[in-house]
Amino acid sequence: MASHIRPEDDPGSEAAEPVRPEWLRPAPEGTSWITGEGEGASLALKGNAPALRAALHAGISEEDYVTTAKVLRRFVRNAGGTITP
Repeated sequence: MASHIRPEDDPGSEAAEPVRPEWLRPAPEGTSWITGEGEGASLALKGNAPALRAALHAGISEEDYVTTAKVLRRFVRNAGGTITP
């Protein structure tokens, strides 16, 4: 993947920014708290999760899914990456 990252890319800062800044508000010590709007978005996403999962898994058996996940984890470790559960 490193070959796809350009010198001007900054994945760390991209990951640090929320999709919608109004979903979070600053809190003490550099942390953030979720706003009411952010909580609403989170609940909406949770409500859609079963349908999203079903669409993504369409035509893929649970056995194939598990095998693929294991292979991809091994692939990441072989490339020197780490996997967190």
